[in-house]
Amino acid sequence: MKPEAREINSMEERYLVIENVPEEESFEEEIMLYNAIPGLLKMETGWMSGAKYHRYRISGLKSLGRYLAGKKISGAQFETMILGVFAEIREAKEYLLREDGFWISPESIYMNEQTKEIYLCYYPEFHCPLIEQMRNLSTHLLSVLDPNDEKAVYSGYAFYVLCHGDSCSFQAISGILEERPALPEISAYLENDEEEELPTPRRKRRGGILVGGSLLFLAWIGALLFLVLR
Repeated sequence: MKPEAREINSMEERYLVIENVPEEESFEEEIMLYNAIPGLLKMETGWMSGAKYHRYRISGLKSLGRYLAGKKISGAQFETMILGVFAEIREAKEYLLREDGFWISPESIYMNEQTKEIYLCYYPEFHCPLIEQMRNLSTHLLSVLDPNDEKAVYSGYAFYVLCHGDSCSFQAISGILEERPALPEISAYLENDEEEELPTPRRKRRGGILVGGSLLFLAWIGALLFLVLR
């Protein structure tokens, strides 16, 4: 179930507030309250009218949904965003936080517009498979890709396909991003006339998509795309 959340101003600060939080106690909540975890929004817990809430300081930050409103993102922006999200989840998991406690969506991922740093929201009482959230995120990002940027189109569709693979998992994707393998031969797949139909926007060209751009990132994404589809 989607968290009940809203942004509020309090004194001179701005917060993301998750309301009607279940009253259960967990060690993840203790971890979030007493540790400043890099890449995660700092959490505070309180009670109002008998209902529990969590609030996260977001002063100087903007949600991904608001940041991308009316924009088209380039391949470089897509790369920075995805690598940032995966790196921060990996690092946060070292604190023994559950995968399905991360709330990953355009309204819960925050960005510093100056530094482009990504901040994630961890909701201790949340229980939603991380790969399911990644699938929803990959679908949303297709709608904001710059159709004139070949790297954006290739990377965006590759991420979408690998997230929707039957055997795909956060560990599988993360492993590829960490290992940085060489780009496999996937031209045969790209030339297949029976290629699976994907949501719009469509790729403008097939043969030229592998040319230019960040070859390292295309190698990481391309490798897992090849493994998922072969």
